[in-house]
Amino acid sequence: MKRYDYLLVNKFLVCCIGLLISLQVQAQFWPEDLKVHGFLTQNFFHTSDNNVYGQSDDGISPGLTEIGLNLSYQPFKRLTLSAQGLYRRAGKVGGGVVRLDYGVADLNLFNYQNGRVGIRGGRIKIPFGLYNETRDVAFTNPTILLPQGIYFDRSRSLLVSADGGSLYADHRTEFGDFYFKFNLGMPLGDNEEIRSSILGPAAKGQIKASPAFATQLSYELNGGETVFAVSFMNLKLKYQPTVADFISAGNTTIRPLLFSAQYNGEKLGLTAEYQYRWNDYKGYVVIANTQFVTESWYIQGSYRFLPQVQGIVRYDTYSSDIEDRGGQRAARNGLPNHLAYAKDWMLGIRWDITPTLMLRTEYHRVHGTAWLAQSDNQDQSKTKQDWDLYALQISYRF
Repeated sequence: MKRYDYLLVNKFLVCCIGLLISLQVQAQFWPEDLKVHGFLTQNFFHTSDNNVYGQSDDGISPGLTEIGLNLSYQPFKRLTLSAQGLYRRAGKVGGGVVRLDYGVADLNLFNYQNGRVGIRGGRIKIPFGLYNETRDVAFTNPTILLPQGIYFDRSRSLLVSADGGSLYADHRTEFGDFYFKFNLGMPLGDNEEIRSSILGPAAKGQIKASPAFATQLSYELNGGETVFAVSFMNLKLKYQPTVADFISAGNTTIRPLLFSAQYNGEKLGLTAEYQYRWNDYKGYVVIANTQFVTESWYIQGSYRFLPQVQGIVRYDTYSSDIEDRGGQRAARNGLPNHLAYAKDWMLGIRWDITPTLMLRTEYHRVHGTAWLAQSDNQDQSKTKQDWDLYALQISYRF
């Protein structure tokens, strides 16, 4: 990375930290029922080959920056209003824009002795797995990069939030606590990376999402010491080609089913998730494989050596088509077979310097390139099958 880029990033971070500290001071004088929080996360990446979040294979890329400010206000006993604005710069996938991450009116319909039932409306987070609803906040994530076979960053805008409504219910029992969510809304996002990940780099038209639903049932024991969850989503996308597009109009249906399990001990943590995703392509003349199944899973362990220091190790694997795990179909089309799969060993360290400041670093040894962003790797024929990834993250919150 050039010296000019370093200076620009440093100046940008100093300005952002100053803004967040200023907001934190001002928040002390706001009404007690108005809660204000924020965060700033800057990441740096270096890879032996291939690119992540910008040009990382021949230097250091500061291409992933996240800044969030959220507010919560309770005007009435049963009504809570909350919203978060988010600035996110993610290599060439996300060019650095400020957007409404979520904006929710939460109405608690009624409480009873062992639980509650309520509804939410607005721009709502999509319940999927253990981390999807909080994936923008570094302090709530286990690692710098979430398991990319499940929590894709390149198609993040389709999966994080939707404009619509949600029904939720919580129920406590002597055997544990149950939580249920059902969302119905219009997913967000249509960009080059999403089109490329679904239809390939030749697609130049537009993808429009139909109203989609997502649901999750989870069970927690001993206040979250043990967690089990099952999540399901039904997402339908319609592709409208341009005049010169050789890909015809068509429809894509994606239905992921995700099973999650987690143990949170005093020092030891264990997490595993398994996803089985049905993909159905209809109407696309040039796409021969119209129905296929994607499989991904990971297992992760963490250990807290000191109250402020935690080590973590993870293995995750992703196969874009379980009937073509080796990528022979991609090879027949003149592309590297490693575009069809990815296997990732990760080792990381987290240091909570203070309750509001965190430093984290991790190393990945990756076999395959299935989850790499097309925007950062324009010529896929030049991507390498086996590569190393080094990441550093610093995050501040208030």
